[in-house]
Amino acid sequence: MKRFFSSFLLTSILFLFAGNLQAQELTILHTNDMHSKLMGYGPESEYDPEIINNDNTLGGFARLATLFTQEKSKNPDATLILDAGDFMMGSLFHVAEEKTGFQLHLMKEMGYDYTTIGNHEFDFGPEAFANMLNAAEKKGGYPKIVCSNIIFDKNSKDDDALEKLFNDKKILPYSVVKKNGLTIGIFGLLGIDAADVAPAKKPVTIEKPEDAAENTVKMLKEIYKPDLIICLSHSGFYPSEDGKSYVGEDIELAKEVPGIDIIISGHTHVKITKPIKINNTYIVQTGSYAYDLGEINLNVENGKIDKFDYRLIPVDDKIKGNENITDQINEQIIYINKHYLSKIGLSYDTKVGQTNFDLNINYHNLKNSNLGPFVADADKYYLKENGIDADFSMVASGTIRENILKGQKGILSVSDMFRVMSLGKGYDGIPGYPLAKIYITAKEIKKLSEILVMSRASGGDGYLYTSGLKVYINPKKMMLRKVQKIELNGKPLDFSKKNKKLYSITADTYLLSFIGRIKKMSHGLVTVIPKDKNGNPVSDMKNQLIDINPDKQGIQEAKEWIALIEYLKSFKTGSENLPLIPENYKKGDESLVEESE
Repeated sequence: MKRFFSSFLLTSILFLFAGNLQAQELTILHTNDMHSKLMGYGPESEYDPEIINNDNTLGGFARLATLFTQEKSKNPDATLILDAGDFMMGSLFHVAEEKTGFQLHLMKEMGYDYTTIGNHEFDFGPEAFANMLNAAEKKGGYPKIVCSNIIFDKNSKDDDALEKLFNDKKILPYSVVKKNGLTIGIFGLLGIDAADVAPAKKPVTIEKPEDAAENTVKMLKEIYKPDLIICLSHSGFYPSEDGKSYVGEDIELAKEVPGIDIIISGHTHVKITKPIKINNTYIVQTGSYAYDLGEINLNVENGKIDKFDYRLIPVDDKIKGNENITDQINEQIIYINKHYLSKIGLSYDTKVGQTNFDLNINYHNLKNSNLGPFVADADKYYLKENGIDADFSMVASGTIRENILKGQKGILSVSDMFRVMSLGKGYDGIPGYPLAKIYITAKEIKKLSEILVMSRASGGDGYLYTSGLKVYINPKKMMLRKVQKIELNGKPLDFSKKNKKLYSITADTYLLSFIGRIKKMSHGLVTVIPKDKNGNPVSDMKNQLIDINPDKQGIQEAKEWIALIEYLKSFKTGSENLPLIPENYKKGDESLVEESE
């Protein structure tokens, strides 16, 4: 009996020990940069999640929820659903979030486990972000939010509401979760570039991501000894110039902090179909707007990732949307119509125009992208029709958030136009950055034009489109000496010192706020001082807001998305008895002309 018991005990111990050496499976579903795109797009009026195979739209939370249910059912105890930030800002749904917390709670209901903070979560400021979270908490909660490198200002009250959520552990620096026998450490980061393009986050600052990551990984390993460490990084990466590799903050993060097993990346809207591997760290990103769902299936054996299978699942019309999610979204549209759009005589799905071709922003070919010139023309037209003259208008490629797509029928709605220029909120409570007007000298227009040339050469979010301004350059000249001739509305501009006249520029307040920083951006080489109509320097763009209807009390702010709708009205009607975008907008940017000597 004693020999049998000893033999049985030994066999049991060996069995348990062998069991611990077996590979343990985990499935990770992930998104990034969803930007409140709750509805499918292409154009939005064609999105019909309740019927499959009847439209070409992509995305939509109802379809995404169905995929979560389907994929999670295959391995319910071994599935994590993650997001890498910028879940907010990009559609009419975000305008009501501070009051309702609708999207954040919906994300929890859909099955999201964790997300992190992106730059656009700060678009309305730290207090507004805190209000969103508090509103979502009242509705029933939101996914766990992790961010390890946020720093609050001890001397300012402007970030106290958000700091309280950190102190109350409603937002976490990190989290540890058990899945299928695996101990998993999860933390989040806000990247350097993401922080730089979030001016409204002040007084919040960030710790250097690599330092925060190194400290967090070290702590997780010492205290929790996790089998896997996942970083939700709103930092991003880009393809290298030769297209053979990738560069950027998340690539450097993987090199400098080798203890991270997986980086779920966001911010740069880069879609990759194969994971990037830096040493033992895997990096993935899905693109943006939940047009694709990332799926990782991995095995962990002996404390290491033994298998890592990755794919993107298209969120398209082959997937029948979750009816409950669709019903909730439709109810929210009714709320948005009542509390926001009715104030300006619009509704969410009102048809406003028609197109026979796509207008897009292509970051690989910004010069030939036709949407930028269209938006710049719309701004200038809108103001002129309301009796407000501006010598030229400017639009940054980075503020254009969505293409105008023909789809199957080419019908454009209010929601489509808003998605194009969806960022920010005015001082009047109506969504969208307001348009403002500043004045500069002719010589400063020359300096600004040189900056335009530089920005267009470097591409990216800072590529500037104009209307009313045409610049002739000699590309062989040295930097800041390339501009040879300038035309304003077809007339030559005298940009010599003797011309003391002030000229007006219109753009949204976000873009204009950068003009005063040109000196810093150009390392002291170029100075452009924004002025009011009397020549006095201005620093607060709130004082330069355009009042689109001076007859009404207060400032009636001009919005770019409304400018698009008003510009559409100027076109001749097409086959659907709606204003039709003219064929000349098939062309790209023609405001910069290269000439040789």
